[in-house]
Amino acid sequence: MEEASKVLSYNLPHFRVEGFQSGHLYQRPSKDLSGVTSGRDVSHGRQLRDKLALAFQAAAGRSGFYSADISESCPAIYLEVLISSGSAIPDLNWKSKDIRFSALRVAGGGDIVGALYVPEDAVEFLTLKVQEYAEERVGSGKAKNELKFAPVESFLIGDIESLWTDSRPFPRDMATSLWWECWCISSRSEKLRRIARKLKLRVNEAALSFPDSEILLIYANPLEMSILISNADAIEELRKATDNPYFFTRLNPIEKEDWIASLINRVVPPAVDCPAVCVLDNGVNQAHPLLQHALASEDCQAIHPDWGGDDHHGHGTNMAGAALYGDLTFALADQRNIDLNIRLESVKFIPPPGWSRNEPSSYGVITQAAVALAEARAPGRKRVYCMAISNEDVSGERPTTWSSAIDQICSGSMLGDCDTRDDNRSGPKRLFILSAGNIPDSSNPDDISDYDEFPIEDPGQSWNAIAVGGFTDKVDLSEQPKMDGWKTLAEVGDHSPYSRISTDWEHSRSPIKPEIVFEAGNKAISPDGRELISGVPALSILTTGKNFTKNPIEEFWATSSATAQAAGLAAEIMARFPDLWPETIRALIIHSAQWTPAMLARLHKKSKKECIMLARQFGYGVPQLERALASAQNDLALISEAYIQPFKKEVNDKGREIGSPSFNEVHYYDLPWPKSELERLENREVQLKITLSYFIEPSPGEMAQVIPARYQSYGLRFELKKKSDTDSDFRHRINKLEKAEVKPQPAEVDSNWTFGPKSIAAGSVHSDVWVGHAIDLAARDKIAVYPVSGWWRYRAHLNRHKSNARYSLIISISSEGEDVELYAEIASRIAADVETEVSIESST
Repeated sequence: MEEASKVLSYNLPHFRVEGFQSGHLYQRPSKDLSGVTSGRDVSHGRQLRDKLALAFQAAAGRSGFYSADISESCPAIYLEVLISSGSAIPDLNWKSKDIRFSALRVAGGGDIVGALYVPEDAVEFLTLKVQEYAEERVGSGKAKNELKFAPVESFLIGDIESLWTDSRPFPRDMATSLWWECWCISSRSEKLRRIARKLKLRVNEAALSFPDSEILLIYANPLEMSILISNADAIEELRKATDNPYFFTRLNPIEKEDWIASLINRVVPPAVDCPAVCVLDNGVNQAHPLLQHALASEDCQAIHPDWGGDDHHGHGTNMAGAALYGDLTFALADQRNIDLNIRLESVKFIPPPGWSRNEPSSYGVITQAAVALAEARAPGRKRVYCMAISNEDVSGERPTTWSSAIDQICSGSMLGDCDTRDDNRSGPKRLFILSAGNIPDSSNPDDISDYDEFPIEDPGQSWNAIAVGGFTDKVDLSEQPKMDGWKTLAEVGDHSPYSRISTDWEHSRSPIKPEIVFEAGNKAISPDGRELISGVPALSILTTGKNFTKNPIEEFWATSSATAQAAGLAAEIMARFPDLWPETIRALIIHSAQWTPAMLARLHKKSKKECIMLARQFGYGVPQLERALASAQNDLALISEAYIQPFKKEVNDKGREIGSPSFNEVHYYDLPWPKSELERLENREVQLKITLSYFIEPSPGEMAQVIPARYQSYGLRFELKKKSDTDSDFRHRINKLEKAEVKPQPAEVDSNWTFGPKSIAAGSVHSDVWVGHAIDLAARDKIAVYPVSGWWRYRAHLNRHKSNARYSLIISISSEGEDVELYAEIASRIAADVETEVSIESST
């Protein structure tokens, strides 16, 4: 476990280790599945055949809404398919017959429910396939089609609700219209538009495109939507359009004009080419004296040109100040000059009063438009995007259009980015900082006593963005008027009572969120323990206020303040290392994070399950800027940025690709390792931390709701050489193509990891800490980075199996003690390696 308490001198440059990496062909080690069967007896096939027949009979008895005058396809039936808990999700798609399995969701007890679209002219075909499963056996004695039907518990007649995958209840009032997200097959989206217009339904022009899927927004009541899906063959799932973005912004003005004047005189403005924090919000009041030197008027833009770039609410100006200065309390009290290394940008995408609010479910499109607007204004500028807006009452447990749109932004795969692709690499990568969302305000302590009841809100689940939660060090009420006897709800270094968490999410299907926490403020609780007060000045940070002539400084709290501070830190790292990839900046932030003593005190048994639950409250901890920027003699970091091609197709002797995509390559790192120093330290405790960061291209449709590998374009994992491994043992254990010199012994159980490899299921950043004796780490100088599956492999028709991906890898070793010289040994090893390379080149 890591604790943010070490006092070290961080003044040494991080090491770059790209030169110690080599790529090799890769094949995943196979599992021994001999003798494994589904466990189903012959009666299951007969029962399934009968259930399917009953479902088809029920469908035939319904009058339906199909009309040959409206539809452009043949009639079809929706079946509801139940997959038993713990079973592999079968592939029930037959493209040649247009039978499609979609709208997967998790039901009670962990069972999976999905919708099976069956055209009427394919009913006989599906009946035959189930009959073969019930009656025929293949050579091994297994039932024919066993992989497809053994996991299926039942077939039922489906309806519009079978396509509903939203976490909110299905709208049952058949006469009330609403905006629907219609997830449809991309090649059939125009057909869906035509049919919707025939039915006189409104189709929003805003649309999001993902691989094989397009999301159309259609305004209809449930009855009209039922008619639409009966006449269209495009829709694969339905959700409620996203609405109700909100902020937590109840602020009380503070008059501190003398402090402002003093601070203005001490601020050294940033250069024009500095990285910027781009605030997506209500606009920013650029004329604020603390902001105007870092925010040019032309960098204040709006989605609609008539909205103006000014802040109509106050929240955007609050965000800008927190991003630029952090907590102004410290900057105002300090008497030193403040050199600003970062700039600000603002894109207003919430309409001001008097304008109709943005169309429901358009926030994915609007967010991408805001990004495009900022980049068109200053295309060469490096920037960090910052957004503290969330979708009220929509849990972020599963991907949505908004979170997926942000994943596209980060991965360089949004509309328009494709034009910049080169050599099968996606467009420009971007760093995006989001808030985890706020717990609703209440004066009753009982209302917020169980934080598990307040999951992180959409779009905080975005895999590629950094979600920021809140902790607090604000515990001093001694100078707060009229609060004698009051206490703070949270202890120092513990969970901010404003911040949402992800402990209640399905861990096997969702990424760890938040990734980091920043100061989000505390709440005061009355002497009798019956009343809570939010926004107490002493328990909040200070930031710039909207009305700078009357209230230039205001208190600011909750995850909005945390998000702005995180964005500022990210931009500071970007300013120091302008050539690093966004994936690397993200990795440095997360890698530098540490749990506070109060967080660690929540670990009783220190089990992996406890650690994962802690991470779903606090992420990987509180980032440490100095640790992200530099190494110390006894706490050093190795960094690599590399390209990898995860998949390929085999090529025949005529140079043509054949077969289905398979895995392509693995990267081995033979690291410059402080072996002698680790051996000298013997039984001293050391920490090894590894962080792997990459950006996936999202595909939120089909099975992505329940299978992470279907959402991601590809995945990566890392593996560290074990203490007892020889080099050949290590490679053989990871890669089927590597041959061991002798038959390797079973690898020892490595229980020293904080989370362990089984904790990784979803997400595009993976970080873990190994704690143990120095002598046990001395021989573990090899690391492998290898691919896992994604839709680039599964969807061969999209021809993305040849695409290159890239990743950032950070490895750090640390040990307390002034006599520890880990850095020096690695520096000498790298110098010797470079000298050897120069010598070889000189002799050739």
